[in-house]
Amino acid sequence: MPSTPTGQLIDECRRQEEGCNYTGVSFLIWLRWMKAFRLVCYVAPVFFGALATWKIVSQGSPTTAAVCTLLATVIPPAYKATRADKAIEDYITASGEFINLRDRFRQAANIYSHEPFTQFEAKCKPLFDRLEKVRARSLTPPNWFFWLSQKKIQSGDYKHDYDIARESA
Repeated sequence: MPSTPTGQLIDECRRQEEGCNYTGVSFLIWLRWMKAFRLVCYVAPVFFGALATWKIVSQGSPTTAAVCTLLATVIPPAYKATRADKAIEDYITASGEFINLRDRFRQAANIYSHEPFTQFEAKCKPLFDRLEKVRARSLTPPNWFFWLSQKKIQSGDYKHDYDIARESA
């Protein structure tokens, strides 16, 4: 792309589209893990409580029953202390915003870039403001979720069938 203001803004929109894609997908993958963790923390106390009160366990091995009782009583407050429910809500909101921004930056580069530069720039500015706002939350899943998202995206999982058909035509 030439180094015109329009070309530079198109390049920046493409960079932000890519960044939003990787971030949004890594957040979605992290959310799956967090929701599984939440499920385990909700179900485990019930399971351990049932084991602890089961006559076979309580009479056969009082130590096992005691450990199960301990786990049934420790897991709920430990889970609450992690504030995982709040984090899940934050990641749900942020992942949705990153995925939406990905699509908006793509649209800006593909569609709005054909308008005069001042109009193109005016349509991009709110996108950059939204991006700045969602980034201000500084949500940071573990690094390996970003690596997983790179693998998933580069494998073609997030390509549209329409685009695949156009490439092969």
